[in-house]
Amino acid sequence: MSDSKEPFYIGYLPLPASLKATVVMFIAIGLLGAIAMAFVIAPQQQDPGPGKWDTATLFAIEGRLSLDPYPLVYVEDPESPFGSRAVILVSQLKFGAQEQASGFDGKQVRAEGNFISRNGHAVFELKAGEAIVDLGNEPTELQSEVLGEFGLVGEITDSKCFLGLMKPGFGKTHRACAVRCISGGIPPIFVTRDDAGEETIYLLTDTEHRAINEEVLPFVSEPVALQGRIERHGDMLVYAIDPGQIERL
Repeated sequence: MSDSKEPFYIGYLPLPASLKATVVMFIAIGLLGAIAMAFVIAPQQQDPGPGKWDTATLFAIEGRLSLDPYPLVYVEDPESPFGSRAVILVSQLKFGAQEQASGFDGKQVRAEGNFISRNGHAVFELKAGEAIVDLGNEPTELQSEVLGEFGLVGEITDSKCFLGLMKPGFGKTHRACAVRCISGGIPPIFVTRDDAGEETIYLLTDTEHRAINEEVLPFVSEPVALQGRIERHGDMLVYAIDPGQIERL
């Protein structure tokens, strides 16, 4: 057997000097390749959106609480053309606020918690324990309007994550989380985007204005087409659909 003069690397021995240049070259190529891939992939990612979750401050809101079809508080807003802002109520973690809000339907209340907001829409995460107090005042009248029948294309997701709890709070990467949130009672929403990327958010109900959490689970985080009646409750757009007619695209 002839002795080989070529350098050979053994893990527990120092790297031969003649191989150092080759190793450095491969490391440099790898780093440059990773940087190049980052520049290629990053522009293709969806914008996670401007949602915010303010956990530093405990807020209080006052308004008319409605449980139909999900817990919401309609806060009077003189600057709004609709007279009030609709704030979706949720509990902590991946749960809706049905239990905490029970017994306050139609009453003027004060609620304490934290805001989750995005582009003028808000979810209010109630603090743990007794978060809602009946103010005993006469509740304000809610302005509502039927806008008509429309067919729209978009995505079903959960309101809590989409409005700011998670980034991104939509798309296939968010599917498992959205399913858990909606099955836990968090109101489902339908999000559409125009050619300029502007979003419109609709609270989803069935045609009888009832909650449809379980019914939409098979279609969450997928592109779908819906057909139904759009209403405006305060400043909240409500999309009343037949869940049996949801179409995958």
